Amino acid sequence: MGALNVIVVGAGVIGVTTAHALCADGHQVTLLEATPTAARGTSHANGGLLSAAFCAPWAMPGLPRQAMSALFDRAAPFRWRLDGSMEQLRWLRDLLANCRAEHFARHRQRMMQLALRSLAELRVVARATGVAFDLRESGVLQLMERAPPDALIHRRLEALHAFGLDAQWCEPARVQELEPALSSRGRAAWGLLVRDEACGDCERFVQGLLAWNRARGLRFVPEAPVETLELDRSGRRLRAVRTPAQRWEADAFVFATGVDTARILRPHLRLPVIPVKGYSVNVPLPGNEAGRGLVGPQRAVIDDTTKLAVAPLGSCVRLAGMAEVVGHDRSVDASRCEQLVQHYESLYGLLPPGARSHWAGLRPMTPDGTPIIGSTRIEALYLNTGHGTYGWTLACGSARLLADVLAGRSGALDPADYALDPARRGRP
Repeated sequence: MGALNVIVVGAGVIGVTTAHALCADGHQVTLLEATPTAARGTSHANGGLLSAAFCAPWAMPGLPRQAMSALFDRAAPFRWRLDGSMEQLRWLRDLLANCRAEHFARHRQRMMQLALRSLAELRVVARATGVAFDLRESGVLQLMERAPPDALIHRRLEALHAFGLDAQWCEPARVQELEPALSSRGRAAWGLLVRDEACGDCERFVQGLLAWNRARGLRFVPEAPVETLELDRSGRRLRAVRTPAQRWEADAFVFATGVDTARILRPHLRLPVIPVKGYSVNVPLPGNEAGRGLVGPQRAVIDDTTKLAVAPLGSCVRLAGMAEVVGHDRSVDASRCEQLVQHYESLYGLLPPGARSHWAGLRPMTPDGTPIIGSTRIEALYLNTGHGTYGWTLACGSARLLADVLAGRSGALDPADYALDPARRGRP
């Protein structure tokens, strides 16, 4: 296939990496974004972790019990509230149907394969472009209050090693050596360290990659929300999209519009994607740069007890967590943000006073956890959406997969595993 005129809709991390991959293939790319700048949605202040080892679908065997207990625990990391929509009810039905062990194993395999490809591709992109984004490649450490049984530790390490990951179990002394700033009164004592993994500032990456591509011919059009789609007379091919100011024709259209994708495409496609709300807090930590003291974490950390994710990003630390199925509510619940701070302080001690930024964002999630990447039944309409809480981790690999599908090219991943397939996306 020769060079095409391609429109990518959405300038978050998924859309910008997709535009980059398509530009690298020689296509003429226009990137449409509804807001004034790129990375203003979920890419703005996500958890920052770049991890394949901890990439897993929500739909797991223990989820139904956790969901019921969350109804009676206002501090639970997971919350859900029915909004009365058929989309949410269908999604919850399909989520529960995927909670069997065999489905969880299959979907986790797909997610980890994509994540590993994505992290490798991210390093290639970072080297090629020189984009700086506070990348810290010192691994991800999962903290645990109690040591699991030896057999469980062995199975977990064996599975990670099978994917080629450098993972090791850490006794309390080793955990303290890795994270000297952990409070002596902290709950965590044991840990699982995955050395191959990292954290970084997603927004900085998106802005830097966009600027790099614009200097090389990418056309970026902000404040251009797609309002309608124009199909041909047969209804089988997408010919153009309309924004308030213009009609845009192209050979191919890629929608990377996150939680808005289902709404934009609703007249033509039904997508099993709903928003899942998460929170983050950015805390300045003077002296937290590498080599300047032990003010905070030295690497990305996940607390298994509270599900708190901690990422040192330059002179700041980002605290992220919570998952709420509450519709399209983007409001910031200060009490949820304070929970994140309290969880962090139980590990690292009291945070210094000072300005903190609170954020809430909506992650686009599918019932089985795997994103939707590739073509649709409408010719020239492609999707790259539904990455849930792992968009930053999965972005570069998803972009490469989409570019391969558009080119009709075989790659490292099977496109069928990520396609919009009713048989796979619905009830198993």
